[in-house]
Amino acid sequence: MEVLCLSAADYGLLKSRFAEHGNSQLRMAAALEEAGAAEVLRQSKMLRRMEISFGIDLGSLCHRFEHRRDPGIHPIECMVMNFVAEWRGRSEAPELWILVDRLHQVRELMKEGQLAREPES
Repeated sequence: MEVLCLSAADYGLLKSRFAEHGNSQLRMAAALEEAGAAEVLRQSKMLRRMEISFGIDLGSLCHRFEHRRDPGIHPIECMVMNFVAEWRGRSEAPELWILVDRLHQVRELMKEGQLAREPES
């Protein structure tokens, strides 16, 4: 089983990218560079390389995980988010474990449903 472990700081950075920068790595990088936050920029770029390597949108995933219990969120979305990610570790140093295999399973299930939506010939 493949697992990505994100620190609370990584999780916050990815949520910020989604919420404040439209999930754009380039916009976030420009803002961090302008602010002189070299270490945060380095971490942001490392997270982007992880996304590319695993084919996962961590910004969207973290945003959805954060809001999975909000009013108006469908219970199935909450269950899916709890299926693909969970907090682990000590309370002073929690880690978000993203279960990559499960995430790919959900993606495959969604792709199967998309085939049914093809227009009739």
